[in-house]
Amino acid sequence: MNLHSAVFYTNDIEKVIPFYRDTLGFEVEYIQDSKFVSFIFPNGARLGIKQKKEDREIPGAQTVFISVENIKETYNKLKSNPNITFLKELVDDATWAPNFSITDPDKNKVQFVKEK
Repeated sequence: MNLHSAVFYTNDIEKVIPFYRDTLGFEVEYIQDSKFVSFIFPNGARLGIKQKKEDREIPGAQTVFISVENIKETYNKLKSNPNITFLKELVDDATWAPNFSITDPDKNKVQFVKEK
């Protein structure tokens, strides 16, 4: 069994598309008007982001984990961007893996972890 996709919710799809595409470098799979965007990863997993329409769709309440080969390089690149808000600085967690986290424009958490 493998994860196929996950969905975040946003208050402003026009803000999150450039954040994930341009700032984080995620590959856009498709954009559906101003309603939905899908990002695809090399392993085939997808992250969808949907414009909030219903009360149950709560922007800022989701978390996604992204594994990267070179965690220090990724951290330093994002750290140099003044538009990135960090929740947790890079730590080398002996019980888990080196990791750090940031927030997107809606305060959804993006956790980066070193690939094992």
